[in-house]
Amino acid sequence: MNNNTHRGIIMKNSIIEVIKDLKKVKRGHICYFYSNEITYINNVVSFIATGIRNGDHILLVENDRNILLINKRLEKVLSKKEWTFLHVMNNYDFYYFNKNFNPHTIVNHFLENIEPFLKEGASICTWGLIEWGEDKEIHQCIEEYEKEVDKITNEKGIISVCAYNAGRTPDSLKELLIKCHGITLTDGEAVKLK
Repeated sequence: MNNNTHRGIIMKNSIIEVIKDLKKVKRGHICYFYSNEITYINNVVSFIATGIRNGDHILLVENDRNILLINKRLEKVLSKKEWTFLHVMNNYDFYYFNKNFNPHTIVNHFLENIEPFLKEGASICTWGLIEWGEDKEIHQCIEEYEKEVDKITNEKGIISVCAYNAGRTPDSLKELLIKCHGITLTDGEAVKLK
């Protein structure tokens, strides 16, 4: 992919480079389409460790299987004090808070979880893995949710990664998601869109 693809302005090779750039402007909304599970876990761990070492609180919204893998890796790199900056929630409990993927409920739930840190003047970054079953009607709800999160990240100065399994995300939804994020990241590269 070259610099002209996707209206691309900047391409980076790692999520850490992208985060460093976003820290300068103190906000960013990243869509991450991953294909390789190992690379995905490596990127989550790098995001968390780098963020915490920069003084950020991290809200991680993940599935239970990945949480176990991530925690196992983080045990090797985080101190006891650094663990206090990591706040973990199960992604099903988070996104299906009221037993359905309701964008307004999820946005309110998101705000409830980040507001205490913002009120304290703390910096917070979020990473959320969005998963769904066979519900084809959910695409519009996901788009609506992502548009709201995009507003929040800009208004509140948050860096937020929204992760999607590339193989399970239809092209039509990928197109909608790209429009809702300032940066699109894959396992191999990042493209700045806005």
